Amino acid sequence: MSFFNSPFFTQSGGFTLWDDMPNQITRMFIWFFFEGKFYPLFAILFGIGFYFFMQKAENSHKPVLFRYRMRLLYLLLFGALHVLLLWYADILVIYALFGFVMTWFRNKSNKTLIVWAAIFIMLPIILIGAIVGFLELVKLVPEAAAEMEAGFQAQQQYIKETIEKAILVYSEGSFYEIFKMRMFEYSYVIYGIIFAFPNVISLFLIGIYLGRKRIFHDLSAGLRSLRKVFYWCLPIALVFNSIYVYYALTGSFIMPDWDQFMMVTGTMIGGTSMMFVYLYVLTYLFYKGFFGKIANVISKVGRMAFTNYLTQSIICTTIFFSYGFGLYGQVNYWQGVLLAIAIYIVQVIWSHYWLKYFRFGPFEWLWRTLTYAKRQPMKRN
Repeated sequence: MSFFNSPFFTQSGGFTLWDDMPNQITRMFIWFFFEGKFYPLFAILFGIGFYFFMQKAENSHKPVLFRYRMRLLYLLLFGALHVLLLWYADILVIYALFGFVMTWFRNKSNKTLIVWAAIFIMLPIILIGAIVGFLELVKLVPEAAAEMEAGFQAQQQYIKETIEKAILVYSEGSFYEIFKMRMFEYSYVIYGIIFAFPNVISLFLIGIYLGRKRIFHDLSAGLRSLRKVFYWCLPIALVFNSIYVYYALTGSFIMPDWDQFMMVTGTMIGGTSMMFVYLYVLTYLFYKGFFGKIANVISKVGRMAFTNYLTQSIICTTIFFSYGFGLYGQVNYWQGVLLAIAIYIVQVIWSHYWLKYFRFGPFEWLWRTLTYAKRQPMKRN
């Protein structure tokens, strides 16, 4: 929500539009419990889905790897259109590109999957650490240190000016001006393919592993395995998410320094660990029946996850951008939390009624139709 409502640099550049106590507390709450915890969970599901896709192919003796790659190609197209027309903080392009990498591991052993998952999750930390370490060595030369410091100061001023310009453009600019600003911000987001998002591949591979182990086929047995992971991950999640929150208060993902290194380490390890904590807790609650009817209702949102993801962008850009209500930069963190809850409730209701009459969400139907090059049945009998 905060990425919809404020410039990229306010979220990643160590700046904020609202620094009063209620908003700072809300911001830290989001950092600790939510940010970087749920795209990993969805990535796990993406990997499990790939395993099911391949398993179905083995059972039917039909070559479907080409079909799956076409599925990824269309996902890449949807992601590109999402960036061009709506929002810079897209995840679909990342999933599609790294999904092609995932297909290379379809026949690898479980041990190989785990080894490569560990490599990919550590890769961003190693890369950032190497860059920061090199720059620290350069700083040992006084002349170079002075030049770097002057460059960083100039960059800070540039970021402040860019934030002011972005707020003006998104709240008052034309669609074309918003498009140009969106492409400018996306030019920074795309660096995440190298420096932040390789952990997505690791989670895809873990998803394949969990699918092979049939963790969710027999929840009684699966929970025993997940419980061990939970006990390992809970203390790691608490420590590393605390590190992330502490350094995020003053650090920046833009400035290559030790604060950035600690932020990347905190969010990569802390976010993934907390995801496994949530995975166990949610699975346990579902198994024990605590969700009751709630599980059935919210599952409808999950069955239309692609549609709901894109409609969130449509709804929020309409609320915030100039061609809608023009509220960009005016909804603070705690107000944004309330707005996010309200939007989710609307999506729960509409997903429930949509699936009473249709087999897929509209974007799921389009994606499936393109993948199989055949119009898919939409209405329920």
